[in-house]
Amino acid sequence: MSPLLLPGLLAFALIAQVPAPEAAEEATASAWPWQAEIYSSNTNWTPEELKTRAAWDLAHKCGGTLIADGWVLTAAHCINAERVRNGHRVRLGATFLDDDEGATFRIDRMVRHADYDKDKHIWDVALVHFVADDQTVLDDDNYPFEPIKLYDGPPLAPGVKVFATGWGQLEEGKDMGHQVELTQADLTTVACAAYPKVLRWTTDYELCALGIDTNNDTCEGDSGGPLVMDADRPVLVGVVNFGFGCYRENSPGVYLRIDRDHFRDWIDRAMAADPSVSEMR
Repeated sequence: MSPLLLPGLLAFALIAQVPAPEAAEEATASAWPWQAEIYSSNTNWTPEELKTRAAWDLAHKCGGTLIADGWVLTAAHCINAERVRNGHRVRLGATFLDDDEGATFRIDRMVRHADYDKDKHIWDVALVHFVADDQTVLDDDNYPFEPIKLYDGPPLAPGVKVFATGWGQLEEGKDMGHQVELTQADLTTVACAAYPKVLRWTTDYELCALGIDTNNDTCEGDSGGPLVMDADRPVLVGVVNFGFGCYRENSPGVYLRIDRDHFRDWIDRAMAADPSVSEMR
């Protein structure tokens, strides 16, 4: 934890937020066909590591959202040049992480926001580009994925019903283990200004969202995943960024906004950029 962070503030690379079992609604890949996982392709886990956590659990890093052919939107703290070089991958079309569900792809490059600051949790947005390789298997059973439309309306006000999905931890704490099954947390947007502890860490391009109870939240492992509004049709309105712990009363999570005023232009420019570009304002 950075010394600049207030006690209890955890980045969603180290702590995102997800639903507790009682209130979590089981999701399926077909229900949320835009859901992506970003994971390590490492298989050299030590016997010590495997004593307490399964290989799939150790490999899981973040969530993401399929927004276009070959592109997953995620948080900047979920990806870097080293992870690309080390063979991190994208999984699509999966509900359970402990088997071979879905199709996996190699991340061949990324575009992060050039002003991203991991200590201040600002400009925490990135795109990863993925390609098929010899590990990619596509058939009728593992191809239930499709991109979600980006929200292009005005910035969301407090009181809007939204939901987040992911495989994040069911309880707060370091290395508590991720959920094996994709789940949903039902949330409501709230005014960040109403929560002084959160306010000093947020900007106008971020929004806050709170569960109807402490069982609905996002947690470590949900970072980079989708925040969705389902009105006439599902649209992506945010990216899981950070929070002060998980499942705490009156402690909303913080999400990067996606709307007509925030990051739509950046996303379009990043996807259209020359493949040599890895950072962009």
